[in-house]
Amino acid sequence: MIGQLLGNRYEIKARIGSGGMAHVYRARCTVLNRIVTVKIMREELAEDKEFVRRFQMEAQAVALLSHPNIVSIYDVGEEDGLPYLVMEYVEGDNLKEIIRRQGALSPSEAVNIGIQVCAALDHAHSKGIIHRDIKPHNILVTPGGRVKVTDFGLARFLSVSSITVTQSDTVMGSVHYFSPEQAQGEDADSQSDLYSLGVVLYEAVSGHVPYQGDNPISIALKHIQEEPPGLRIENPSIPYELEQIIYKAMAKDKGMRFKSAKEMQNALSEGYSVESSDSQEEERTRSIPIPVIPEKKAPRKRKMHPAAIAALVVCGLLLIGGALYGLSKWYFGGTVAVPDVVGLPQDEASEKLKSAGFRVEVEDIFDQGEQVEVVVRQDPVGGMEVKKGRLVRIWVNKGQSSVWLPDLTGVSEREARLALEGRGFVVKIVRENHESVPAGHVIRQSPEGDQKQAKGSEITLVVSSGPVAKDVVVPSLVGLTLDQAKAALSSVELNLGDVKEEPSSTEKGIIIKQGVAPGTSVKKGRSIDVVVSSGSSDDSSGGLKSQERKLKIEVPDDEAGEIRVVVKDAQGTREVYKGTHEGDDEIEKSFEVYPPGEFQVFFQGRLNKTIPF
Repeated sequence: MIGQLLGNRYEIKARIGSGGMAHVYRARCTVLNRIVTVKIMREELAEDKEFVRRFQMEAQAVALLSHPNIVSIYDVGEEDGLPYLVMEYVEGDNLKEIIRRQGALSPSEAVNIGIQVCAALDHAHSKGIIHRDIKPHNILVTPGGRVKVTDFGLARFLSVSSITVTQSDTVMGSVHYFSPEQAQGEDADSQSDLYSLGVVLYEAVSGHVPYQGDNPISIALKHIQEEPPGLRIENPSIPYELEQIIYKAMAKDKGMRFKSAKEMQNALSEGYSVESSDSQEEERTRSIPIPVIPEKKAPRKRKMHPAAIAALVVCGLLLIGGALYGLSKWYFGGTVAVPDVVGLPQDEASEKLKSAGFRVEVEDIFDQGEQVEVVVRQDPVGGMEVKKGRLVRIWVNKGQSSVWLPDLTGVSEREARLALEGRGFVVKIVRENHESVPAGHVIRQSPEGDQKQAKGSEITLVVSSGPVAKDVVVPSLVGLTLDQAKAALSSVELNLGDVKEEPSSTEKGIIIKQGVAPGTSVKKGRSIDVVVSSGSSDDSSGGLKSQERKLKIEVPDDEAGEIRVVVKDAQGTREVYKGTHEGDDEIEKSFEVYPPGEFQVFFQGRLNKTIPF
């Protein structure tokens, strides 16, 4: 996995760790050039398509959270069938590692962590998102003391029913922090998170979890049935107020716990104080005065009259009977059928439920069909007989979920298309010429990248077709072989066209004519036709006498290049010299010619000068 590129963007650098659900890696975002954390789902979990779908949907919802105490989710993707999350990279250790290394934390350290976790939970709960797996492993602490809560939403799939042999280590790690309702298989809510935070704070100040057991079931039962061991009995230096805050958070009855994360945060902020000195002495907690009850002489016992005893018994029976009657009326009476509001608009559904005497809680959900702002699910379901005043939850479809749209400027068309289609976007390609962007690469996109866009929306990529074709000058091909002509034409992005043969005194295979005159401007890519010599039946000179002529050539002083010399005389046209020279060179050569005729000197494939003889 190290070195692999996920989603054409995230380069895996090192493995950080593994959990029951995913492997965790440190990676680099090649687009924004920043370090990120990548969590890749385990293969055995990725085989469950429903699990994967809920995983992705939940992760996208959590990506909407933005809080300094919550690890941000940047992106969601899939590679080789394995879903992955891209998150903010946090320097530091998780709270579990800190407790294992240091032991119990000081009360002030525990309170500081608790306040920041409460702030994160308050933000998440306000968005309708429950963590469901608050534990020290999911609380990251930076070297500067900043707390970052991670893995929001992923614990939605954990329950007592998921306890298996293959995941026993993971469940053992989570069950220590389960709320009683979670341990009984019920849905977790915001107060379940507060219970788990209470367990975390208990462990932080004591160095160990409140409940131990041989297996997950025995630990879960203790959460349901047993009160936590006394903290101050074990460590009297723990402030009384802090102990009471932890016990209130861990109350078995949800009604006895804090009503919200904000209330618990205020209790930690205001209900606890620690004095400290510059000499870094041990923390001194506020002393709690214990009232002394003076001893009293035992009063002399007096016997009650039998009539008084009988009256008290009758009153007691009447009180018990009345209480039982009232309890039965409360428990068994006053039930009504829950209205069925699935398919109704949110406002209409809420009003219908409230008119029937129910409290309503609305939660957003995505990707539930084309109808938006309508109820797609409710709990309890329509028609169920329940007590009046009960809370009814409704889930309202908010349409398509949003996913991260990367900035693909400069990326090849193939990579850009894969990146977009892998995130569920529809790709539209538009091509245009560009002087600097290579052909086949993205010039720009619409909408722009590095922002959230609705899944399934159309993304337009403007792809470069390369620079606009320009005119080039046709080189002289006469006197060249076909291979030489091809090379000369290719150097200026032209092609060799049709080749014909004609009898000529010129050597066989040498070009004697060309379809477009040398020096003519034409568009790039054009083909140039040529005529080559098929030779002559009379190879003699026909009585012509040859002469030796000297030729002096000066290479231009500003550049090096290829020099060619072509002779045109009574014997025909032929190349007599070809060589590469540096600028300002002087060349002096002797050639055998058949006057009258001329020397043609070519520099870099272009006719430079003509010298008659």
